[in-house]
Amino acid sequence: MISSALKLKVVAGLLLAFAGTASATTYTNVPAGATTGLPFAYFGNAANPSGDSPMVGQVFSLTENSLLSSFSFYAVGNTAASFQLNVAQWNPATNAQNQAFNTVGSNLLTTTFNAVDTYNAAGGYTTLSFENLALSLNAGTKYIAYLTSSDASVTGIQLSRTQTAADTTGFGLGHAYASTIPGQGWQLPFNGNGFLSLQYTAVTTAAAVPEPESYALMLGGLVLVGAVAKRRQNKQA
Repeated sequence: MISSALKLKVVAGLLLAFAGTASATTYTNVPAGATTGLPFAYFGNAANPSGDSPMVGQVFSLTENSLLSSFSFYAVGNTAASFQLNVAQWNPATNAQNQAFNTVGSNLLTTTFNAVDTYNAAGGYTTLSFENLALSLNAGTKYIAYLTSSDASVTGIQLSRTQTAADTTGFGLGHAYASTIPGQGWQLPFNGNGFLSLQYTAVTTAAAVPEPESYALMLGGLVLVGAVAKRRQNKQA
């Protein structure tokens, strides 16, 4: 006769197997390192023709439910200011068209936790990295990751951005900034060929998916547990 302890071990093993495996994916538009040439997005109150405000971010979406593990932006030069990462839902009622006004939902994440500034002397840029986020994101929903800071020294800091017509990773949907015009919301700059995109690197972990053999293992385990229960009923009869 199979003991209760053994049955519990069987069930626990089946649940672990059924959970499947999760895989990490890295999305980046700086595979060779951040660009320190034009164009820039200004972070702070320095003079700027495009009107970028102290809230400058990256709009993105995912094709599958995932956990956002880390997010990094890039600043030109050796930057050691105090930054805060924010992630919010982008307004789903708008299509983020050229210079369209968009509202941002309540923050899903606001953190300075595990923020690391790493200067690359050869490339001339600083990586502004936020790790161990563990933020659950839904497929097909537009989000915006953006920086804020209460540090006065951030005035005039330049964030690196691209002029590519489309982000080949499929992650980025365009660089956005909060309008400096009172009463107007976030906007997406447009360069005539496509949305400008901040340079970034993001790592996600896909939701666990059961492997095919896990289904067979689960079914066999359930049959085994059922047989044990039936045998016990017969003995008690």
